[in-house]
Amino acid sequence: MRIENEMVSRFNKQEKLEMNSMEMTLSQELDFFFDNVMDTVVDYFKEEVAV
Repeated sequence: MRIENEMVSRFNKQEKLEMNSMEMTLSQELDFFFDNVMDTVVDYFKEEVAV
């Protein structure tokens, strides 16, 4: 029983670490995406004003 508890504890810790790294990765991807979108929007409106 003790070994099972230790295994479950290790699994939970590993799962939390994976979730955190996945969230960070997703967060970074979203930041990159929105930075690109905002750059595109800003460029679009700069062109509209120039014309």
